[in-house]
Amino acid sequence: MALSKLQSVVILVICSLLVTSQSKGVRENDAHRSDCVYKGPCKSNQDCKKQCGPPNFPPATLGLCQASPRGHGNICCCAKD
Repeated sequence: MALSKLQSVVILVICSLLVTSQSKGVRENDAHRSDCVYKGPCKSNQDCKKQCGPPNFPPATLGLCQASPRGHGNICCCAKD
C-alpha cells in the first residue's frame, strides 16, 4: 500500500524533530561557551549526577540543573575542569 504525499511529509517532519531533539546538548555546547558541558534535560540536580559522572567525567564533577541558555527548559551543566 503506497503512502500518500501527506503521510510521507508527516513522517519526514517527525523524523526531523527526533534527530533535532537528540542533538540539542551538542548544539548547546557549540553555541554557548561557558564553564559548563551541557548534557541533556533535567528536572533537579539529582538528575545530573548520572549524566555528569563516569565514564565521561571524573567522579567529583559537579552537575547542576539550570535553565538552558537557548530557552529549551532545563539542562544539566557539568562543570569543566
